Amino acid sequence: MTTAATLVSKSEFFLCLARAFATPQAPESLALLREALPDDLAELALDCGYDIDEPLLDYRAAIAEIPNRDRLLVIYSRLFLVPGDRHPSLNTGTYLDGTVAGSSVTAMETCYRRCGLERNATVQELPDHLSIQLEFIARLLAAESQACLTEAAPPPLAAGAFLTTFVAHWVGPFHADLDEAGRRFKLADNPYRHLARILKRAVRTEVASNPIEAPPAPVIDPEIARLRTQFAGKPITEADLAIIRSRLAADGLPCDHVVIPVEERDRIMGLSTMVPPTAPSHRMVSSG
Repeated sequence: MTTAATLVSKSEFFLCLARAFATPQAPESLALLREALPDDLAELALDCGYDIDEPLLDYRAAIAEIPNRDRLLVIYSRLFLVPGDRHPSLNTGTYLDGTVAGSSVTAMETCYRRCGLERNATVQELPDHLSIQLEFIARLLAAESQACLTEAAPPPLAAGAFLTTFVAHWVGPFHADLDEAGRRFKLADNPYRHLARILKRAVRTEVASNPIEAPPAPVIDPEIARLRTQFAGKPITEADLAIIRSRLAADGLPCDHVVIPVEERDRIMGLSTMVPPTAPSHRMVSSG
């Protein structure tokens, strides 16, 4: 297999995982996750040189135990969407920064901008959402493949650099969180922990075969991390807002935005979420 074709397979592999972690709202979601996804991942992993046989076998067994889409939605919601409880975060910047919308999110956004991503106000996810990152990697790999086939310039950021800088640092803690949450929430049929293990193996293979120097993951003070976990999911009171306003004002910083309700802030301030352009769909045909 040529280098270009291998890059296409890697692009498709990460795209499959990006979509596998999306909310399973469509009526056909369970069928796709149970019937199409395992075979696609097996075929693509063979092309890519990813050793995922064991976690893929476990995934097949777990997804086969889920009787219907309602049960799948219950599992997904319990793991990722229920507010107030400590649970695995699809906004994976929390594993790097210890908080939502930390410095790693800004860094990811900068990477997207460098590669010509557009803002899309209809998408609610933050730039560090797992699926957005994996679709971005798929896009970079597809662009690298195209550069191999033509004289087009490669993307300004290599997929390996993004994997090493960000994904390699959060994929381990994310997988561990899914393992622990499955036990804590008594979700014996949790297929997402096996998908995270598949992703972890692929990422580690890529990082090992394409070593790129990257800054180490930020070190979070244990006490700060504990407090963030303790107060995560609790509503902000008017007293909290008053403290925030006074401290911003004392430092000479603008504080007008604090009085705007969070759910209205994007609309009123003209903000929107960055998302990658459409990634290639399985399977892309490559010549050469």
